[in-house]
Amino acid sequence: MVQTGEQVLRGRLGSATCTGCHGSDGTGTPPGPDLTAKPYLWGDGSYDSIAKHIRNGVPRPKQYREPMPPMGGAQLSPEQVQAVAAYVWGLGHH
Repeated sequence: MVQTGEQVLRGRLGSATCTGCHGSDGTGTPPGPDLTAKPYLWGDGSYDSIAKHIRNGVPRPKQYREPMPPMGGAQLSPEQVQAVAAYVWGLGHH
């Protein structure tokens, strides 16, 4: 599941564009936050919270100028959302 999530984050599955804002290693860029560090800008950092924000997006970012569209602007399957949430959870809980 985590390996699939990495493929989704990198845009190799599901055509998500996560790395455009979060960087190829998830450490963030000017348009998007670091997924590897606390404090979490949204939610408590739990798997369920991460999956919710991937599904729903972030329409009004707290510290960044661009919103995150639901599912990163891609058409992800429920399984791909679960997988990328597991991968992102792992980034922040290493």
